[in-house]
Amino acid sequence: MRFNTFGNKTAPVIVMLTGSFCPARSMEYLYSELKRDFYIIAPDYNGHYKESKSFTTRQKEAAEIAEYLVREKIKSVRLIYGQSMGAEISIELISQLIKKGVTVENALLDGAPCIKLSKAYKALMLFKFRSMIKMFKNKSVDEAMNTGIIRAFYKNDSETMRSMIEPLAEIAAFISDESIRNEVECCYTFDFPSLDEKMQKNMYFFYDRDEKACRTCLKGVKKAYPHAEYIIKTGYGHLTYSQKCKDKYLGLIKKICKVK
Repeated sequence: MRFNTFGNKTAPVIVMLTGSFCPARSMEYLYSELKRDFYIIAPDYNGHYKESKSFTTRQKEAAEIAEYLVREKIKSVRLIYGQSMGAEISIELISQLIKKGVTVENALLDGAPCIKLSKAYKALMLFKFRSMIKMFKNKSVDEAMNTGIIRAFYKNDSETMRSMIEPLAEIAAFISDESIRNEVECCYTFDFPSLDEKMQKNMYFFYDRDEKACRTCLKGVKKAYPHAEYIIKTGYGHLTYSQKCKDKYLGLIKKICKVK
């Protein structure tokens, strides 16, 4: 795993975790602003950069991040921020950090696909992810952004997500099939780590009402974490609010972190 850091090391820490097949720089539109007030740690998962080993599991990826924070003598994290699959890794990371005695003050989890799927459904998702990666290998970014699978994912607003899609397209050129398989397992075999009421009250789940992650996962997430805060928007696709309404979204992050 590769760790990218931005900002002043003495500032409050934010750990930022990307979604499937995305490198850390796919979140540059956020951390380029946040680094003024925070020390940003944004890992590139295994398998998400050239000459790295394949992506492993949610637990092992989180363990590498936890070990890095301990090694860096970081005792408190102001916010753990996760997008899509990164939200699931974030929850696992929170659980591991608490066990290591590291304080996690807040979490913002956007589009978390927290669910356990059947083997048959996971096989379907593996086929879809493989097809998407193959498409990015064989098409230009502009062509890929106008395909049905991408337009549907982002509710016909793929252009808004260009800064995220372009880095994904670069990773598609070298990501291994083992990484693709393991990321499907990570996304769709979630075991809902137990977190106490105090931690839950400082967790914010962010969804758009029409995105698939909300329709299929929200009920189970609320059952597992009933004391968490749930922010539901309408009219946006998966993760697109963070791009389309970036200033408001950054304001939300700062509010959660108690920064004016």
